[in-house]
Amino acid sequence: MSNIQIESDLKEILNKLDSKLDNLQSDVSDLRQQDIPTINVKLENLSTRMSQVEKTVDKVSTNEETIQKDVSDLKGAKSLIIPIVVAVTTSILTLVIRAIPIS
Repeated sequence: MSNIQIESDLKEILNKLDSKLDNLQSDVSDLRQQDIPTINVKLENLSTRMSQVEKTVDKVSTNEETIQKDVSDLKGAKSLIIPIVVAVTTSILTLVIRAIPIS
């Protein structure tokens, strides 16, 4: 095996590494400062959209309740049709029978 010789000073290498870490930390800090306002704006937009969705859901819920009530009213009116037809028919038959002279 061959021996490898390093002729660089360890202090110099550590200083370079430290400098690179500082630059990396600076880049991360800059990135955070740039992204935080963007994230806040996106959160506000999301909050606004959620409010609109909640309003829409409330409207749909109200319309659903109204439709259910109207359908139940129609079912009630439907059940009254047969008694009304029977009453009208009975009245007409009564009038016809009374109109016939009995001799």
